[in-house]
Amino acid sequence: MAIPTYTPGYPPDGSSLGQTKSTMRNNMDGTFETLAVDHINNNGSPGGQPAGYHTIIHQVPQTNVSTVSGYNQIFSGVPGGLTVNMTTTPTIPPGGDTQLYALSGAGVLSQLTGSSQNTNGYAWVGGILMQWGVVTTPGTTGTVSFATSNVNFPNNCFNVTLTCRYDGALFAASFSLKGLPSKTAFVYTGSTVNSTDLYWVAIGN
Repeated sequence: MAIPTYTPGYPPDGSSLGQTKSTMRNNMDGTFETLAVDHINNNGSPGGQPAGYHTIIHQVPQTNVSTVSGYNQIFSGVPGGLTVNMTTTPTIPPGGDTQLYALSGAGVLSQLTGSSQNTNGYAWVGGILMQWGVVTTPGTTGTVSFATSNVNFPNNCFNVTLTCRYDGALFAASFSLKGLPSKTAFVYTGSTVNSTDLYWVAIGN
């Protein structure tokens, strides 16, 4: 059953109850049924829950959001298709699916969701972008370009951690960063004795 259309201005001045009853009923029923879409309704239904509590939150994707000083905002949007404070959000992940964002009262934006759940992948965690991957049969030096199998960091790469997997009686492989990591890549160097794979984790924003 469709929710009745709300008609403002009822009852109008000079009208009798009989003339306006049908429209007034639609207004009240429509308000009641609209509340029940995402909330426990005024009668505590379904399930005898507290009236007005949320059951689910449907969010209309936003395309342009600005800071409201002193107030936090939570909203959804499509990465790359959402502008916040006149800056377009990075397209991570691509594909056009909606993601969840939070904007603080001081204008700090955090992307809360979005991931690539693969061997080489990434995930937004509370505004921090975590990436991971593996270099098979690494040489004594090499470069990992984030965009090759993952994504470039939009702003900063804070940290890269390297872990060796080895097949042998003695552990002899050892790798470290060569220079500072950038938003797009890092360079590793080390010993490959008994090493078969080099696993890495990078953290940034």
